[in-house]
Amino acid sequence: MTDVATRAEADEIARSLDASLTRILSIEALLESAEHDRPLPDALQDAVVGLGWSGVAVAEDDGGLGLGPTARAMLGEVAGRRLLPAAVRGEALLLAPALAALGAADLLEGVLAGELRGGGAIAPAFAADGDGASQLVALAPGARLAALVGTGGGMVVDLEADPVSVEPAAGLEAGQGLARVTVTGPIAPERCFDDAVSDRLRDGWELWVFAELAGTAARTLELSAEYAQQREQFGRKIVTFQAVSHRLAEMAVALGALDSAIGRLAAGLEDGRPDPLLAAVLRHVAPAKARTVCESAIQVHGGIGFTWELGLHLHLRRALDLQYALGGDGPTAQAIGERYVAARAEVAA
Repeated sequence: MTDVATRAEADEIARSLDASLTRILSIEALLESAEHDRPLPDALQDAVVGLGWSGVAVAEDDGGLGLGPTARAMLGEVAGRRLLPAAVRGEALLLAPALAALGAADLLEGVLAGELRGGGAIAPAFAADGDGASQLVALAPGARLAALVGTGGGMVVDLEADPVSVEPAAGLEAGQGLARVTVTGPIAPERCFDDAVSDRLRDGWELWVFAELAGTAARTLELSAEYAQQREQFGRKIVTFQAVSHRLAEMAVALGALDSAIGRLAAGLEDGRPDPLLAAVLRHVAPAKARTVCESAIQVHGGIGFTWELGLHLHLRRALDLQYALGGDGPTAQAIGERYVAARAEVAA
């Protein structure tokens, strides 16, 4: 499949998924889930899974959609706009492609069909057999499998049969089924993979997360622009006030720069030439830009922007949660400097 065909198909898929998620994931349902810190109702979960998200990073030969990085980034933006449950991200970007890499056809078929649920997370380095690995993972209701992807390899664990402990955890983004998964014994070798696979999974996951950050921020900009054109003060639409119009313009510029960088990173992955320095920059810049836009959206909405019922805080929470998942503000800033120095040393050599 050519990149042009992939883009064209992905554009149609993205529009379809966006429309479907708009109907399924109402702000009322998302707020109730967050308020009570519990997953969405089973009917909504089934509707979301039934859209086929778990196949976005799996090749056609393995039963997936066979989409390239650029196409997947387009879907990641949709996921951010509509606040796709975090467990679905883990299933789609880590669990399903990990099973495909392991050749676990039966398990993969179950995940793609929505019959086996789970999650996935990027974890620190750990031993080849996984003993001692521990990571916070957003798990789907009734989760059976979890992919733990480290810097030197990874594994798919069976949460019911393998030597693992699963402890519920509280997170900033409530209602996502967050749990700490700790491996307490050896994992079967046939469900462990090497660093080549983990690097590929990490690259795909990070690209998706960058796009998701752009998408969730873009949604708050859309809501802010709509509100500014409707809300009146002193007999004028607030969009005519310089402070508001400038704030909206700054939000749009920030997202434009972010979209450009994500597109460049996706193109490099498409051509088999990942850009480690750009990826390092985006780990810091993407969540920072998304946070700025989300916080600005709250300001544009004035007093109502801080209310629970409006739901802008859900997008800000998503941005903060993904910032943590990418490494946090300080460590990612330091990593940029280290990567830049290493790149300069390579040039000098």
